[in-house]
Amino acid sequence: MKIAFISYEYPPDTAVGGIATYVQQAAQMLVQRGHQVEVFAGSDTQTSSQLVDGIWVHRVQAPRSCFAGAIAPVFVERHGSIQFDVLEGPDCGADAAAAVRSVPDIPLVLKLHTPGYILAALGKEPLSWPSKLRMAAGAIRRGKWLKRPAPYDPAADPERHHALTADEIAAPSLAIAQRLIIDWGLAADRVSHVPYPYIPAPALLAIPIETHTHTVTFVGRLERRKGVLDLAAAIPHVLRHHPQVRFRFVGPAWNSPHPQMDMQQYLETKLAPYRQTLEFTGAVPLHQIPDHLTTDICVFPSIWESYGLVCVEAMAAGRGIVASAAGGMAELLDQGQFGRLVPPQDPRQLAIAIIDLLDHPAERMRLGQAARDRVLATYNLKRIGDLQEASYRRAIAHRQALGPRPVSANAQSMTTCGGVRPRWGRTPQENNFV
Repeated sequence: MKIAFISYEYPPDTAVGGIATYVQQAAQMLVQRGHQVEVFAGSDTQTSSQLVDGIWVHRVQAPRSCFAGAIAPVFVERHGSIQFDVLEGPDCGADAAAAVRSVPDIPLVLKLHTPGYILAALGKEPLSWPSKLRMAAGAIRRGKWLKRPAPYDPAADPERHHALTADEIAAPSLAIAQRLIIDWGLAADRVSHVPYPYIPAPALLAIPIETHTHTVTFVGRLERRKGVLDLAAAIPHVLRHHPQVRFRFVGPAWNSPHPQMDMQQYLETKLAPYRQTLEFTGAVPLHQIPDHLTTDICVFPSIWESYGLVCVEAMAAGRGIVASAAGGMAELLDQGQFGRLVPPQDPRQLAIAIIDLLDHPAERMRLGQAARDRVLATYNLKRIGDLQEASYRRAIAHRQALGPRPVSANAQSMTTCGGVRPRWGRTPQENNFV
């Protein structure tokens, strides 16, 4: 097959997060399986076309909010020469919307990651009681209440409209599939379960299962929705039981509840009595992640994750894992068979799970070995490749049966610069880093 990916995120220029890693590994997998693959991606610095590891990568230099419209003519011109069999794009940002409008007969597979409305909701800071009281006092002085933000309206969401034009919707986890079937009213028979492929770095597989580092590591962006505030609340309780333990935070610091502090500064202030037990690496290039996973335990207490590539990396590294039960990581760990699962936003249960693995190193190492074996057996290129190819064939058959899709006013609105909200909080400075 001739397969095109449209994705603003793609290494190295826009290696913002999990989508970039997924598209790169999926493209590599499909090339290894004999397909012709080309990627249409964004960049902060260049407009170019380059052959990289057997994959043509076409980039446009454009702001994130303008990418869909900027990449469309590049795709249309290349499609005129190649005649791609199928196109894949992400839900968030509706990156392929303008291209699909320009080529209405192209079969489209929409890959679910995490739509913007979920990211926006997770990124909102809950109001404390003092904040609520200040707002009430201000309303009394003004003589009126501030207008509340309008509730989320799926009918007005351009990402949802783009999803409805897809011939096949591929979900990396059952959790995100079920959520979008409900929230967006997607047809269940058009949604398939296709996990991300995973090519583990040799350095991850070389990490020994038996470690006694007395280190607990968090990998990811330091932001509220990744659960770092809950981990901070759990740390004092863990240290009362295991005072020798160190906590390592690997990732860039984003916003914190304090407007004058980033999240690292905020955590250092909140945990000042335990400062000697904390390590902050800051942003780390993706290829250096294995260097930081020689640790006893990895902790991923996210409020929500549609999948959790950092969890897969920790599984490949053979680590003991404590993860949130909300979303896709529960499926990766098979409902707790390959690691400990805890409710999101529950520091007490998080601390109990960490202490349990610290108390029982033999069980921690057993779980680590089992997790590594599961990654190699379940998320390998053969199994996931078969699922992904079948997903593409269904999309092609569906579009051939229907013919070219009609062009709607909603599709037109998605091609304008700024018409689709960007991924929550992403900035160019965070590219290439976890």
